[in-house]
Amino acid sequence: MKQHTAIASGTSFRTKLLTLITGLLLAPLANAEIDLSLYAGQSFIDNGDLTLTQGKTNLTFSDVSWDDRSFEEPIFYGARLGYWFDSAPNWGVSIDFSHIKNYLNYDNNAQVDGTRADGSAVHGVEPISNSIQDFNMSHGVNTLTFNGQYRWFPSGQRDNTLLGRMQLYTGLGAGFSVPHVEALIKDVWTYEYQWGAGPVVNGMMGINYDIISHLSAFAEYKLSYVSVDDSLTGGGNISTETVNHQLIFGLTAHF
Repeated sequence: MKQHTAIASGTSFRTKLLTLITGLLLAPLANAEIDLSLYAGQSFIDNGDLTLTQGKTNLTFSDVSWDDRSFEEPIFYGARLGYWFDSAPNWGVSIDFSHIKNYLNYDNNAQVDGTRADGSAVHGVEPISNSIQDFNMSHGVNTLTFNGQYRWFPSGQRDNTLLGRMQLYTGLGAGFSVPHVEALIKDVWTYEYQWGAGPVVNGMMGINYDIISHLSAFAEYKLSYVSVDDSLTGGGNISTETVNHQLIFGLTAHF
């Protein structure tokens, strides 16, 4: 049975993330443009399947739906550290942290197939809450991806003209998730961060516009595929794959 390293509190996770970003900022990156971006926005989550495995229980819930609650505390937000090469200014790399959230609509009905703990077969539509009393990742699915990026200069160069302040960009990346698992199964709570819960793949496209020297604003569409396989207290796993559509708005500082 797959196991994950649990993080007892958010402090340890945030400390490790801050250490990673600080180390990159202090690294010798001469003759390059370094960007630090902060963003927020709206996330939309496609329906998908969810599987509960616990002892003899092995149930698959088909086409379940999710809430994102992007603007409820803790809000959906993110941060990105980017590096554009001086020798090839159209090309860059970045590290992106995204605090997207998934809330299972467990009060809904769903097609359920599999086997219960007593060995009985299940095949039919029933309330998800019959088996899962609660499941969400409200303190974040917390994706961390490493991306390659490419940008265009519509005016042919970056300058202070109206069109010269604009850059179009796109990017692809992959990484992993560190979800905060909040699951209530058979009156037993799982409430913890978990490292190595599954892979993440994302793509992005957006527009950046220079406001003043060293500061710009951007709008972006980002698509993230997230696969999580979360360990449950007392044994078992709850796993799902979600596709998250994110409409992002943010500010970028250039160094």
